[in-house]
Amino acid sequence: MPLASLLRAGLALLSCSLLLLPPCRADTALRIATWDRGSDPLTAVSEAVLQRAYQEAGQKLEWVELPNRRALQALLGGEVDGNLHRVKALADSQPKLVRVETPIGSSAVRAYTMRADMELDGWARLQGLRVAYQRGILRVEQLLPAGAIRVEASSSSELFRLLASGGADVALSTEPGQAPPLRRSTGLRRLDMVLDEHALYHYLDARHAELAKRLAVALRKLQASGELDQVRRHALHAHLQQAGMASD
Repeated sequence: MPLASLLRAGLALLSCSLLLLPPCRADTALRIATWDRGSDPLTAVSEAVLQRAYQEAGQKLEWVELPNRRALQALLGGEVDGNLHRVKALADSQPKLVRVETPIGSSAVRAYTMRADMELDGWARLQGLRVAYQRGILRVEQLLPAGAIRVEASSSSELFRLLASGGADVALSTEPGQAPPLRRSTGLRRLDMVLDEHALYHYLDARHAELAKRLAVALRKLQASGELDQVRRHALHAHLQQAGMASD
């Protein structure tokens, strides 16, 4: 084959290869929205898990801190590449998003109160009570009964300030499944009942579907080796120590 023909064939092959490149490059950091980094232990644990999974998948990431509800809007609007974690069902109603199929952790919804006489036997018991929760936590917003008086908080720390000031009867905290009770102030109790426990999944814009598959594989590998459990324990301990939230 003449040299000119070989060059043309080579250029054509290169062009095809470029068209098949994934929409993100490993040396370009993806912008992942996160929230409440200063006071939420669940955020700290999920960030540590994802940081390790992205490293294993060979992809850089950059954290972008936004309010929880705003973070989802930013993802749907294409302003960021992903959200830290969401519930599994979110993907069912959002075709623009892709869920990394291996969960990054679990979240338990626990109730705290300053009232010595209060106990819970389910969500229905919250009717008529002033219930503080973090805005944008979809699972809590869905499960709260219609008769509960909803008090939105912007952060985990604000939940407990509302209790201490008498602005709420109960605060619903979404915590890592392994988190101990948090000793925030005198008289504060975490009630025994776990109101809800569910898996958490990392979400990306649908254009990053191939990366989502790589991350799912990386997470399965790290979970199977036991490394992710170590990452979770270390991240939780470090966050509680730094925030001055000693466990019982």
